[in-house]
Amino acid sequence: MQQITIDAIESKEFAIRKNGYDQDEVDSFLDDICDEMERQLGTINKLQQQLREAQTAAARPVPVPAAASVSPQSEAAFREILEMAQKVKEETISNAQKQADEILQDAKVKAEAQLGSLNAERDRLTAQVEGLKKTVATYRSSFEALLASQKDALSQIDNL
Repeated sequence: MQQITIDAIESKEFAIRKNGYDQDEVDSFLDDICDEMERQLGTINKLQQQLREAQTAAARPVPVPAAASVSPQSEAAFREILEMAQKVKEETISNAQKQADEILQDAKVKAEAQLGSLNAERDRLTAQVEGLKKTVATYRSSFEALLASQKDALSQIDNL
């Protein structure tokens, strides 16, 4: 399966058969689009789960063991290390949230673009089908009129 991109959708050309596009080819292409969208949604869901897990882990307090006689300098150093660790943890969570939001937004934009392109293609095909139906009706009327005139001509020959 080829990777589905907006450019691939926009540049996709279906083979034209007697009765319009090859239905199997169109169905296969739409299946590929659906597969790609499912893959992207899976990635988004996975990242959102990872974010929730990171947020849950960040919310849990870190147990600090009881200190056996610690010097004031060591205690200050420990506090500084803990503060830095807390800051790194908060930055990591914030960055993960931003990345997840960006990925989600990008996926939404791509999905909307693909959907818009597919809707335009559907509308174009629907218009083409309607045009073909009108052409068939016109030909049918012409053919029925021809048959009626031929029948009248045969009736006149029989009456001679």
